[in-house]
Amino acid sequence: MFGQFKALIIHSHQDFNNQIKDYLESKDYICQQVITYKNLENYFENQIYDCVIIEDNFPRIRIRDFLVQIKLHGQPIVIVLSDALAPDYLESLLNAGADDYLTEPFALKDLDIKIQSVYKNGILKPRRIYRFKDIVMDTTARTCSCHGKALTLTKNEYKLLSILIAHPYQPFGVSYLFEQVWGSSTYEDGTSIPALISNVIMKLRLANNEQEYIKRFGKDSYKMAF
Repeated sequence: MFGQFKALIIHSHQDFNNQIKDYLESKDYICQQVITYKNLENYFENQIYDCVIIEDNFPRIRIRDFLVQIKLHGQPIVIVLSDALAPDYLESLLNAGADDYLTEPFALKDLDIKIQSVYKNGILKPRRIYRFKDIVMDTTARTCSCHGKALTLTKNEYKLLSILIAHPYQPFGVSYLFEQVWGSSTYEDGTSIPALISNVIMKLRLANNEQEYIKRFGKDSYKMAF
């Protein structure tokens, strides 16, 4: 389907890694394999991939941190393979940058279907990625990282930061931000947005306390801090 679509398979079980490789190559993918951490250093750092398929408990990898690094390295489709069933954990993988996941055991055809689904969604809805200082925000995948660390933001915190980072030079008033976040300014009380801003700033500081990211502008406006 893809033609010269390059995939990196990161899985420590060689037989299963080989099964994935053989199946994807039968679908015309070009595959490279990582079995050990040393292999990872050889393959990942020096090449660009269209797709990364990774085992979530691969030895010596902290999966959520690594997902953030993958997005900094490029914008490949990322599918995580996991034997975990906990919804909160799987959601955290998506928040860190995974495009989708499969819980083991699974049929190999399901892996191809997942990759195709993410790929088609990317064609129909191109990714919009914002960068400010060391913040990387992918509003299509709905992920955000700061200083190489995944941020866990609430829905409203994510909305607020996406408004500010999309227009970093522009100050936004409290009333405007309230309407954009909550859909109406009818119940704007003058405190909800400052409280939300404080929460976002706190999470950014936990990731990197050496930078200022958001500042007050005038009496009741906010903007990104240069």
